[in-house]
Amino acid sequence: MRMARSKQNLLFLLPVLCAGCGIESLGNLGRSEYERPASAISGKLGWSDPDLVTKYSVSDGENEFGSDVAFLINGTADSYEIRLASSKYSMIEVVARVGNGLVRGLVPFVGEESKATQDLDARAMTEALIVEARLSADSAAGGVKLKQIDPAAYLGTRNLIYRDFDQPGPTQDLLHMVERFFARIDPTISAIDPDFFTPPVLNPDFTPATRGSPINAGAIQRNPFDYTGDGIPDNDSSAFDAKLGEVAQLYRPAGCPDPNNIRLVLTVDFNPSAKNGVCGTVDRFKWATDKPGKTMFFVGWVHKDSVLQDPAVNGLLGASTPNQIQMYDDGTNGDAVAGDNIFTISFVIPKGDPNNGQVFRIGYKFTWGTRGALWGGSEEWPGNSRILEVVDVNGDGFVYRHESFGDEATNKDNANLNPAAHGTIGWTTDLHGCGPEARENSYDFPSCSCTTIETPKGVGPITVACQ
Repeated sequence: MRMARSKQNLLFLLPVLCAGCGIESLGNLGRSEYERPASAISGKLGWSDPDLVTKYSVSDGENEFGSDVAFLINGTADSYEIRLASSKYSMIEVVARVGNGLVRGLVPFVGEESKATQDLDARAMTEALIVEARLSADSAAGGVKLKQIDPAAYLGTRNLIYRDFDQPGPTQDLLHMVERFFARIDPTISAIDPDFFTPPVLNPDFTPATRGSPINAGAIQRNPFDYTGDGIPDNDSSAFDAKLGEVAQLYRPAGCPDPNNIRLVLTVDFNPSAKNGVCGTVDRFKWATDKPGKTMFFVGWVHKDSVLQDPAVNGLLGASTPNQIQMYDDGTNGDAVAGDNIFTISFVIPKGDPNNGQVFRIGYKFTWGTRGALWGGSEEWPGNSRILEVVDVNGDGFVYRHESFGDEATNKDNANLNPAAHGTIGWTTDLHGCGPEARENSYDFPSCSCTTIETPKGVGPITVACQ
């Protein structure tokens, strides 16, 4: 049965892509006396049918977000425009459901009250499949997610993909396969599940997981056709899946490691049940006082013992001024889980040369205060600080420490109450047999035992565009 629609019935779903973006119900632009501020994505469609029914949405690669607010902006048979609440968006996908196909295009960045262009055609679909496949295969090893990727770093990968579309090789072969499948999309079919281009789910070895192929095997079995271009009809998706796995291994959507900088991530547990360095419960308010309106801040500085000294880095860390650099517990800015009372902050720091001891050493502490307040009543303990060498011990692209607020018996340089500290700790002190306190910590506070060094889940490593 052919499903008809008028141009006035296109459904554009308004995405809600981040907590705290201030996205509100904007209403229908067509009914507004004045055009309201918006960010927008527009482009050409890879098919043309005046009666097709299409559902548009925007995704961050994990979930499809939407609201009941619909905008109709210049929808035609061969183009689209989606207006979003005015904000900045990065690494999102435009998703179009048309008949038995699910077509996507990656949008690296949309500025506030600006417009990005992204056509929805076979080339965009191939790019999206390559990126989704690579991220899926990497996820088992703790790889980054689409929303964690730096758009500037991704653009280098996009350039490599599109360069390879235009020269003989496996990437061009995959594009031609997608083009042949794209031609099989039938906008007149009302299918519950799409036959073509569902997001791939790959194993770490780049083979499709169970039901992880982007192609519905039943659709090919019912109607075999030659998608490989060898003149022989294909009756399953195995050749396509193998080619997608091969090509996905060629590119790094997250970019290539930055040779000069490292991401420093620090988290602090502010729960009343948080453990200290001798596996006792921390007294959060032994020194800090609790009042309404307070939140967690980070204050740091380049330590006097640091071989590398840089006023810019010292300023970045707060230059010893308390209650200026706010930490996050809302699922943004590198925070992994909103509302779990574990606060996060991250910085980009020059990595120096660890092999020759040319690394930054920093001092820092946490404060429970209000912006601009002084030390009194906010710092976790007076006259002491935490210390850290900015060295990536496990090679994951991060320097990461997780700590408990007010811990008197772990990373506290003076007046340390851990018996193994003998009152103080230095750059080589090892209190738990897990490695020096002044390095990435493998001491696990909940279990009070040594474990592997964790990789942060809320933010990706520092990368640059691959060449």
